[in-house]
Amino acid sequence: MEILYQKTKVISRVKKYLLPYIELLTKPSGDKLFMLLLAVMSMQAVTSIQHIYRWFLRGMSKVSQNAYYYILTYTELPLEKITEVTMRKAIALIEEKLAKLPVLLLIDDTLQAKFGTKFECYSTMFDHAQHNGSSYLKGHCFVALTICIPVIVGGCVQYLNIPLRFRVRGTDESKLLIASEMITDAMKILKDRHMVILLCDSWYPKGEVIKTVKVHANLELIANIRVDTAMFELPQSTGKRGRPAKKGKPISIRHDFIFEKIGKYFIATKTVLTNLFGDTPVYMTATVPNFVSGDKAYRLFISTVSPAQIETLFVGYEQLLCKNEAHRKSWLFPLYIYAFRWNIEVMFYELKTFWSFGLYRVRSKNGIENFVNILSLAYSCSKLIPFADSSFDFLNSVSPQTVKHAFGNAIRKELFFANFVDFLETHHISSDSFESFDFSDFFDIPS
Repeated sequence: MEILYQKTKVISRVKKYLLPYIELLTKPSGDKLFMLLLAVMSMQAVTSIQHIYRWFLRGMSKVSQNAYYYILTYTELPLEKITEVTMRKAIALIEEKLAKLPVLLLIDDTLQAKFGTKFECYSTMFDHAQHNGSSYLKGHCFVALTICIPVIVGGCVQYLNIPLRFRVRGTDESKLLIASEMITDAMKILKDRHMVILLCDSWYPKGEVIKTVKVHANLELIANIRVDTAMFELPQSTGKRGRPAKKGKPISIRHDFIFEKIGKYFIATKTVLTNLFGDTPVYMTATVPNFVSGDKAYRLFISTVSPAQIETLFVGYEQLLCKNEAHRKSWLFPLYIYAFRWNIEVMFYELKTFWSFGLYRVRSKNGIENFVNILSLAYSCSKLIPFADSSFDFLNSVSPQTVKHAFGNAIRKELFFANFVDFLETHHISSDSFESFDFSDFFDIPS
């Protein structure tokens, strides 16, 4: 990282990137937000405001520790506007030759265990993954929205996943309603995109989310759904008098899908009608590893966009697609697109493992959301800066943790030398007295 430090002003470049966020607040609050983001990117873990204040913030400015507590807990950060800025920054990175490719929105929720009952919105929730050996978990539920944009990395087209917003689910709030509101806000920015595809698991394709998809003409849905979802054949014209049937006969996965073995799975596709989308035909894909495990082994995926439409969008990009994507079967394009939904699970893992996601100590709902979204903003910064600033383009193919480590090293070096020079100038240390200078006086060791 010596080259990075010598050739660039890292802190000034980071601040230039973050300036649109800082300007959303008053100058004092904006400066504190910038310092918090620098601390997140520079420290291995953020366990509490007291921790980062003692080992980072106190040596940077004369702002008190309580001031950082205040901005985190009581300040109403404009999270909707912060989300908008992040989206515009992400969309701006899409090159002109990739403009026709679909933009992906990912919606999902994650549970975070917490010890202690004094946290607002603290509740006992069902945990299907049984992370602690129990089917129930005590803590918080976060609903997250991310955006995937097409970028070129190493000569190949890849989808870069950027977190946009986290919201804490209150005890009397619906995850579907929260998801619907975040999707609606995102579509205000994406209204001019040719196609936006929403990816989600089987919890979300219903109720308010389905209504939101139907409202926006350029928003499509590809999702995993329950295997017992009612499906019907397309209505056939009988030539008889009277009102024609709106739906054909009911169909089932076992008896009406023709499976073909592809790799380790048997896969079948069919255009059907469902109660979810009424008279609008949808594209259904069913997968199963074998036919002896019963109905629980089946997985069902729904797509409001046909494979032909998706394939048309990728025409002309064959030379840019990575080798493992260049020869895919065209009729399975919705399933290939759905595979990008896993990106949000990777993001949850990285935030919880490397970015101190679950280490918040603040107790109010507002404080928890501020803390998590500040971490999310630092995470998105580490993914977008290598693409937004050509000086750091050598970092665009590495993990956000590697980017964080690289920027953290460079930031600490710049701060060390800046403070060191300031200390020497302030204390007027001459070359005659330099030999007797005690370097331990320079370090501001917390008592």
